[in-house]
Amino acid sequence: MAVFMLIALIILLPSFVMWGVSFFIEEHFIVHEMMNALAAAGVSICFGIGFIGMVLGVKNWFGKMICVVISVIMLGIGYSFAETSSLLYKDKAAYENNEFEEMVAVPIGVEYEPPDYGLPKLMKLEFEELTIDVYNLEIFRKDYETNWKGKPLEIIYLPNSHFAVSVKEYVE
Repeated sequence: MAVFMLIALIILLPSFVMWGVSFFIEEHFIVHEMMNALAAAGVSICFGIGFIGMVLGVKNWFGKMICVVISVIMLGIGYSFAETSSLLYKDKAAYENNEFEEMVAVPIGVEYEPPDYGLPKLMKLEFEELTIDVYNLEIFRKDYETNWKGKPLEIIYLPNSHFAVSVKEYVE
């Protein structure tokens, strides 16, 4: 069990350092977002490995099952963040060369950040066949619902990661 906790700590510390460094390079959008995604992946994997170690230390079967479930969930979340970082890396050249995808559509769904963190921000815009990540644009719920809800939007986004570069109301 101690070995798993040590491995988790070895992953956790660089993840926090990477997360902290990312704040100093916010002007480099792709690298900043990649580092944030990798830091989140590291933290998630750290907890996944920690719960794997707890499986070995917990004596009752119910506790072991809970630890296994949490481990699988955390490792899955870590994989998802690592994949996001990989997609952002693939978008690096497209971003530097202004080779964006563009669409005009009315969103069929939206996802907001939980209000526990202050003013809820728009996280995702959902369309028929595509979900665009808009969290980095810092669009607040009130602004979206007042100005853009139900209207066609012009969205410029990265081709692989589907991170939005800009969102504005479409005017013909």
